Amino acid sequence: MSDKMEMLFSAVKKYWFIVALILIVLVALWYRLGVIDSFVVPTYGNTMYHVGIERETILTQHYPRYELSYGGGFPNFYVPAYRMLIASMSVATGIDPMVMSGLMTITIAIFVMLVMFAVAYRLSSNLYVALFAAFFFLMSPEITIFTMRPLPELLGLFMVPFTLYFVIRRDWPLAAVGAAITALTHQMTLATLAAVIGVYMLFQLARAGLDFMKKKEGYREPLGIALRCLVPLMAACITYGLWQLYTLGTISLSGIAQVVYREGNVVDLPLFLRTGVFVLPFFAIGLAYIASSMGNGKKAEGEYGCTISTDSALLIFAWTAITLLLSFNDKLGIHIFMDRFFTFFVQAAIIIAGFGMYALLDAIGLDALKVKP
Repeated sequence: MSDKMEMLFSAVKKYWFIVALILIVLVALWYRLGVIDSFVVPTYGNTMYHVGIERETILTQHYPRYELSYGGGFPNFYVPAYRMLIASMSVATGIDPMVMSGLMTITIAIFVMLVMFAVAYRLSSNLYVALFAAFFFLMSPEITIFTMRPLPELLGLFMVPFTLYFVIRRDWPLAAVGAAITALTHQMTLATLAAVIGVYMLFQLARAGLDFMKKKEGYREPLGIALRCLVPLMAACITYGLWQLYTLGTISLSGIAQVVYREGNVVDLPLFLRTGVFVLPFFAIGLAYIASSMGNGKKAEGEYGCTISTDSALLIFAWTAITLLLSFNDKLGIHIFMDRFFTFFVQAAIIIAGFGMYALLDAIGLDALKVKP
């Protein structure tokens, strides 16, 4: 073998992981270029509705307090983060907000995938799990649909895992900042994040209670985590409360459009399968693997393994349980945006499927997994 070929194989062996991740990003990018490839601007969803506010913001230099669409003239209850992002990028670049909506859709979608990669790594301390999660991002029809729509929920799909990333790291100031921004992104996104963190807090309280009853000294750690979860929860709730008080003059949720009109589609079997028929089996395997491996350390000395701490497992279970519950809230008589909540379940399912792929390959004894990429 020539020296050049040896150098090539050596480079591939050394950098294959980075190349694989770049290829996944490029595939995701290529697929989403259709947002601006076949037409000048994206027009599905409520693009025009949001662009109207963005144009008004650019022209007047302030975010309008009153709605422009649906007859206009009534208080604008919609949280401003997504619209302000598009408007500010349009001002900074001189690009029309309609075109900017398409460009930012592509950009945010890639960041959604990358933050899911980062969260998967933080939950597992394993780069293979993170890479598999990024791969499953490409395999899910539901996540593809909602990362190609220029809507505030797209920003929410970034902000939820972004905030949970700092919860995992126990970086509470940054978690609070993420939660506050999430509160101004989308009401359904706020409800998802607050519920996930709230249930995670309850899980940690239960863990602390059990440790205390068993007279274990370690009960203070989960108790501390539970109490600190109040930091992002309060940041999110206070931020949104102030916004609604400013726009609607009340903190009551009974008057907001989502509650009044009970919008949303039922999550039936065809919609549920949009998680991805390839994703769902690995999601099931991943859940079982996490449940059986939680709290375990790494493998034999010298081997690269997957670490699933109790904290990570509890967050995964909270994320999965609450998004499933919200996705089927019609069964509880609520009937509010079941299909929008479902997208956040799919996001969790994709990350868990990364664990499932790792578990399967590890079970068949793939030696490559024992070496850190």
